[in-house]
This record gives sequence, structure tokens and C-alpha cells, in this order.
Amino acid sequence: MIESKCRVFLCSLCLMMFLSAPVLAANNDWTAHHKTAASRKPKAKLSVEKINELDSELFAAVDENERGLVLRALARGAVINSTDRAGMTPLMHASLRGESEMVRLILSKGAEVNVLDIFGITALMQASWAGHTEVVQMLIARGANPNIQSSEETPRLRTAGVSALMGACMNGNFEVVKFLLARHANVNQQDEQGQSALMYATREGNARIVNLLLSMGAKLETQDQFGRTALTIATIYDRYDVACLLISAGANVNTKDIHNMKPIVYASALDHGGIYTLLKTAMIQRGNCAPGQSFQLAP
Repeated sequence: MIESKCRVFLCSLCLMMFLSAPVLAANNDWTAHHKTAASRKPKAKLSVEKINELDSELFAAVDENERGLVLRALARGAVINSTDRAGMTPLMHASLRGESEMVRLILSKGAEVNVLDIFGITALMQASWAGHTEVVQMLIARGANPNIQSSEETPRLRTAGVSALMGACMNGNFEVVKFLLARHANVNQQDEQGQSALMYATREGNARIVNLLLSMGAKLETQDQFGRTALTIATIYDRYDVACLLISAGANVNTKDIHNMKPIVYASALDHGGIYTLLKTAMIQRGNCAPGQSFQLAP
């Protein structure tokens, strides 16, 4: 009798479990579905004002070199490629300041390297002009284009069409120049006024950079909008060592500008006796000249 009742109880229990299985499965599916749906629920959209506020926080954090605050601003919705009033991005701010670790962080968060500001200037140009070699290397590694040229005049440059290489030559940043040339920067690009990297280095009297540019194929007879070659510029600015290098490399000492004036005329008029003698000798018989004591060739 007892065994019979046990069998009935067990059979009833099995039947209940069989009938309830679809219901339990359905309940589990409903729970899983709603958990997934909840996880996929889009975040509330931020207002334009809020995004602008967060972007301002991001720029401030970058300028203060505060990694934690940068991450916080980004987590709250700041845009990594946002721009300030000058069109500069957080990457440009960090690149100009030479903050290599901050640049690395911003790049890891998806910063675009070839964005242009309102003057057509890139982060690479900023870093090159300021002489931040490590930052330049990081930007090039992430696809920065070394041959982009600025599109507008800036208050500082007063000319458009300046490249990263020209800026580095202008400021005497030898290691940056060397790296950019090794990464296929165009050595013979000209800015809006026709000036080349060689002319910029010549004007600043940086014989070491001039020598490097010449070794990489810089053209000696390129003329700017006034018909001046690098040798004419070296004469006007009294850059004896550079003039010596240019003449030794084969520069034309009889070149004339738009005013039909040769370098030696400028040397005489400006009382640059050393270059005058150098040019006069070269006009008679070309040969290697003796550079000044401060002169050092590039390795």
C-alpha cells in the first residue's frame, strides 16, 4: 500500500516538472532578454551646451597635463577631436607643448593626426616648429603627413604654405629636420612667397641644417618671389658659413634677382666684407672656401 502511494507521488511530481519546464524556460528567456535589452539601452544624449562644457574641461586638462582629468572628461562625453576657437584640437595643444605622454594618451583615444586648424596647421607642424622630436616621431608613426602646408598667414609667420620641415628649419631644430627628411618630407617645397626649407635655414644661418638639406637634394637655384636664391639670402643676412657651403656646393654667384642685382652688389651695399671677398674670389675662380670656426658639418 505504501509503495503504491510512493509510486503515485513520484509520477505526479515528474508530471508537474515536465509541464512546468516550458514555463520556467520562458521565464528565464524573458529575464535574459530584458537584461540584454537593459544593457543595450542607449545613454541619454548630452546637450550641445554640456558637450561644449566637457570639451572645455578636456582642453584645460590637456593644458595642465592632467591625465586623470583627461580620462574623466572623455568618460563623461568630451569629444577627443573637438576644436577650440582657433580650430586647434587637444592633440595640437599637447603636441605644441611637447607633452609626449599626453600625446600618446590622446592618440590612443582615437585622435586624428591630420586635422587642420583655421590656418591649415596640423599637430605635426606644431611639434616640428617647437622642436619636439619625440612627439614628431609619434605623430609620423600614426600617419601624420609631413608635406601638408599651411593655408593661411599666421600672425607669427606672415606667410602661407609653410610645412613642418620649413618650420623646423626656421627654428633650427636639427633632429626634427633630420627625422622628417628620413620620412620623405619634400625638401624642395616652397611656401606662398617661394621660399624653401633651404632658404629658411640659410636666413637663420644654420650651416649644419643647410648641409643636411643639400645632402638630401635641396635645389640651390630655387628663387623666391623676389628672384632671390639661397646664396642671395645668405649674403643679405651676412651668413658667411652658409654662403661658403652654398658656393662650395655649386651655387651660381652671378645669379640676379628681380631688381637685376647680384649677391656681390648686396654684399658691397650692406658692407658685408667677408662675404664680399668670398663672392669676388668665387667669381674669379670657384673653389672650396674656409668656413668660420663655429661651423660644423652635419653627421
